Amino acid sequence: MRIIISIFLLTLVGCKSTNTNIIKPNEVSFKTVSIGVLYGDGTEGILESNFSIRNAKDWNIFLNTINASSHFSKVTIDFSKQQLLCVFDSIRNTSGFKIEIENIFIEKRGLKTIYTTSKPLATTMVNMVVTQPYHIVIIDKQEESITFINKDNLQ
Repeated sequence: MRIIISIFLLTLVGCKSTNTNIIKPNEVSFKTVSIGVLYGDGTEGILESNFSIRNAKDWNIFLNTINASSHFSKVTIDFSKQQLLCVFDSIRNTSGFKIEIENIFIEKRGLKTIYTTSKPLATTMVNMVVTQPYHIVIIDKQEESITFINKDNLQ
């Protein structure tokens, strides 16, 4: 009986919390405008990059550059109060790749945007199609400088 209780207590003490959705006071809330992939063998001219869009003129130039489909035009953005943060992965030769902004927070040196990338498993069936994963989010306008950090490079 002691062995069973000891194993139970060791298991209980050894388990760490799985609650990762704790809101920190310096976090910035964001809403996804669009997440997905561009098709077209890089004809849009967007290299692997991360950037912000702070005004309507730059947003319209961006939309024209990527030949945006109708799902972008449905988004209403008040650039006097909001801005966009964009992350684009490199051009890939198959489907199954993804990029996603996970967290945005304010530090002393400015705004930090944490994103991750993922690739298909070796056993995953993928399509032979040229893609470029992206994620675009909207946040309240910030005057701080913005640093984009690939979480995969930190581990």
